[in-house]
Amino acid sequence: MNRKEFMKVSAFTGAAAVIGGCRICGGVGRGGRVPYGDKIGDRLWMWGHHRDSFKALKGSKEQYNLPYDTRIDMADACKSMGIPGCFVVRWTNNPKKAELPDYMKQLRNMKRIGFSITDSAEESFEEKVRLGFEYADKMPNLTTLIMDDFFSYKGYGLSLDAIRDVQRGTSERGMKLGVVLYSDANDIKPEFKSVLDLCDEVTFWFWYGKNVGTIEARVGKLRDLIGSEKPILLGQYMYDFGGRKQMPGAVMENQLAQASRLLAAGAIDGLIFHCTPLVDMNLDAVNVSRAWIRENASKKWGTPYSVGPYSSGNQVR
Repeated sequence: MNRKEFMKVSAFTGAAAVIGGCRICGGVGRGGRVPYGDKIGDRLWMWGHHRDSFKALKGSKEQYNLPYDTRIDMADACKSMGIPGCFVVRWTNNPKKAELPDYMKQLRNMKRIGFSITDSAEESFEEKVRLGFEYADKMPNLTTLIMDDFFSYKGYGLSLDAIRDVQRGTSERGMKLGVVLYSDANDIKPEFKSVLDLCDEVTFWFWYGKNVGTIEARVGKLRDLIGSEKPILLGQYMYDFGGRKQMPGAVMENQLAQASRLLAAGAIDGLIFHCTPLVDMNLDAVNVSRAWIRENASKKWGTPYSVGPYSSGNQVR
């Protein structure tokens, strides 16, 4: 399927084809833990970082002109945004392993959560997988293990057999295995397909705010590689980490306008808003995102709905 065919199918037949098939039943085509519903609001996630993660960056090489203080934590941020899902990603080694038993308690009432098995936490991959399954066996709302920044770090040196072993474990539990792919930082390379084929969901991101205008075209290219049935969760940065600056409200609206068209066509399966510590900062991009969620959460996936603008309050219907 080329780009022209993708857009034609998305605009005219994609929604009907997808809803008539199996993807709407569970997001992975075969049910599983806490399947996605047919409303946009049920297909939203937040990328969760510990409330001290920005503070922990102070003095490091990774400084993004963020405020270096303690922010809102994961569950409260999701509640504030009206988002039912949260990926727990242990950036800056927070929360630490010893803190996890108490930390995870805040997520007990979330509809669904994910747990990162590749990130900057200090444990080995094998130990992170063990921890993920340990909490999954205690928490039926833990639906996904996610491999963060996988292609950015050359697969962390993992073999396909190691990934297959994890996928067997997720499959046995009715869970999903997901992976992070950056369109602009990683590109969309044919050699990635062997890993993408082992994953139940692809999370697709644009690290640089200057590249958000290419979202629809790049989703089309990714579809060329992975096919029409593999679920895609589209990342929505609310801060331009690549540019090390705030995301203007107009750029956020552009992201969400493209995401809206892709959701309406059934070309993507949901959105991930990045990230939880930003939620209490009164940023334009966060306010635009919150308004978009409020306006569109009750709309059905695979049908046309409002796409903004949201910064002015003059929503287009």
